[in-house]
Amino acid sequence: MRFVPVTLAMTDDRPAGIRAIIVFCVALALASLAYAALSVAGRVPLSAGAWLLGGGLEQLGPLAFLIYAALLLVLSLALAYRWRWARRAAILVAVAGIALIVPAVSSAVVDSRFLAIGREALQVIVRVMVVFYLSQEPVKDWFASG
Repeated sequence: MRFVPVTLAMTDDRPAGIRAIIVFCVALALASLAYAALSVAGRVPLSAGAWLLGGGLEQLGPLAFLIYAALLLVLSLALAYRWRWARRAAILVAVAGIALIVPAVSSAVVDSRFLAIGREALQVIVRVMVVFYLSQEPVKDWFASG
């Protein structure tokens, strides 16, 4: 008998959108860790990471970036392992991100900062796409069958 280790790559039935969301969460977590490290080293101001956290949470210091990175990493693992609560948690995180980005969008519109408007709009679009995708019946069924 041959031992075959079980890996995440062996789950062939995982929807492609779930893989994309996992990669997106890991990328955001790595960016958050980078901002935390750079702000501790004094290389970048806390405000440079405002686009990542939103809602003024970056002013809480590097710890906010670390907590956000940990949240995203746990969420990506939960999605990868098909934990039942992961879909709802990902929807909640995406909706919270949309709510936290509203002040930044408002400020960018009032100040006519077109680059910031585009950046914030892209974040809203991606988060709405995540919520929409995770609300579809095939994805719900995939999580329910796990």
